[in-house]
Amino acid sequence: MPEECVHGFEPGMCATCYPPPEPPKLAATRRSPRTAARSLRSPAPGATGKAAEVRPPNLPQRMFHVTHVTNLPAILEAGELRPSSQVTPALKLASPITDELRSTAPVDESRSVADCVPFSLSPLAVWWGEVQDGAAGPTWSDEARAASTVDFVVLGVDLAAVGDDLVVSDGDAAAVVTTLGRSPEDRRRMLARAAADAAVLQAAEALVPGTVPLSSVALVAVANEPRRDEVRALLRSAGVSIKVAVYPPWFVPVVAE
Repeated sequence: MPEECVHGFEPGMCATCYPPPEPPKLAATRRSPRTAARSLRSPAPGATGKAAEVRPPNLPQRMFHVTHVTNLPAILEAGELRPSSQVTPALKLASPITDELRSTAPVDESRSVADCVPFSLSPLAVWWGEVQDGAAGPTWSDEARAASTVDFVVLGVDLAAVGDDLVVSDGDAAAVVTTLGRSPEDRRRMLARAAADAAVLQAAEALVPGTVPLSSVALVAVANEPRRDEVRALLRSAGVSIKVAVYPPWFVPVVAE
């Protein structure tokens, strides 16, 4: 099996060492959704015939859960990620307004968005960019505004590691205008939309009803070496073996070109 890249990621999972062919400059578009990648059906200017055909990009294979490092000990003790309806984290990002919206937004007949563990399809999600930019506005807590982004960790989970209950949205899952993909066909269609459109990729959510076992976590990404050493020590004390990688681009604001 090929060696991991210099950033500590498995082959194909590092956006720097293995840049995806579509869409171009994906990370740089997070601040400007209007400049998202060209539709798959739109040929390059001046292109005609077979040369104008664009192959569909690969569907997202991994989803990302961001949490403050102070929340990690409780996660390790529980042995799983739990939805906000079941746990009170040491550092809470969402404001009471956001909590109310997510607890009343239905995912199905018996569960709300708050009953699901939330993930993003991109480690440079729109909401995470808002936190990096200072967490302004009523959707964020005072703790979120005071937190340093280098004190967060990003947990990567392969989509294949979760069950068929996975729900994929094309935006904020609690928003009225957001579409939810629940069935296998709808999920695949939503993932294809995200793969084709950078704005959708960075706004979409992947929701796992119930809990997500730590055994599903393939990677923990951190901002710097001291944080990596701290997280490794926490994992070791809990008897958990998960790859920890240093990848600063996921923790600093990205300005669109």
